[in-house]
Amino acid sequence: MIPERPTLQALALFVEVIQHGTMSAAAASSGLSQPAISAQVRALERHYGARLLERDGRGSAPTPAGRLVADYAARVLALVDEAGRAVADLEGVEAGELIVGASSTVGEQILPAYLGRFHRAHPGVRLSVTIGNSAEIVDRVTARELDFAIVGQEPVAPDLRAEPVFTDRIVAFVAAGDPLLREAPLAPLALCGRQFVMRETGSATRALAEGCLRTSSCGPGHVIELGSNEAVKRAVEAGLGIGLLSTYAIEAERLAGLLVDLPVAGWACERSFWLIRRRDRALTRAEEAFLTLMPLTGATRDPAS
Repeated sequence: MIPERPTLQALALFVEVIQHGTMSAAAASSGLSQPAISAQVRALERHYGARLLERDGRGSAPTPAGRLVADYAARVLALVDEAGRAVADLEGVEAGELIVGASSTVGEQILPAYLGRFHRAHPGVRLSVTIGNSAEIVDRVTARELDFAIVGQEPVAPDLRAEPVFTDRIVAFVAAGDPLLREAPLAPLALCGRQFVMRETGSATRALAEGCLRTSSCGPGHVIELGSNEAVKRAVEAGLGIGLLSTYAIEAERLAGLLVDLPVAGWACERSFWLIRRRDRALTRAEEAFLTLMPLTGATRDPAS
């Protein structure tokens, strides 16, 4: 006799409890009653013969066994969603869903034009885009939460394949009228000890910018760390320091005269953006159609052509 297995609903509700931290919050999110969710969790605990949650007055925290089950449950649910997209893919590129991830610079400055071209050609395909820093996006592609993504740093992950798509430059910039502009072009050593405004740790832009400063035998005196490109730009506009971001990220402010590139002699801080996806899954027709728009040469960016 085949043993009874946990239902997908039980696994999904258990993941909800872990994500929300309390049974009541998971109940509100799922539309079920708290006793119904408790019953599903108890059924999982009976099946696995282990306590999965520790409950106290503040909420529900996973036990070591619970964290293990939640990890596998998330992967199972991701595969079920992937199977649904594969079935929808049988209808061709006129149906289904395209789930894309992107690091901040790509998602804010580059990807929208390509998504617009794709939507005009295939309006029946639903689009879903997640933007985060490169480390977060790599983790989500690895976990099958995203079908593929474009990030600012080549990942070191055996489960992923990566191809360069765009080239980029990290530029130093200041607010219009900053006194440093009168000294330009600066020698690299002139940057040493100054105050910089940078992205957060985990951002590929931050990692590359710091690497380029080290190459110049220079280190910042103080770093104001902010969690988005927009926040970095607004802080630099306010005169809080030298910004380091992708040249794409400051295009609008450069044209508006709000931010100005700070010329630094010999400064060459370049990178590729990388298209990443899991090695063990085939591309859907929608994904193949979208990727035909991407320049897999790392040389150009012209989505409007």
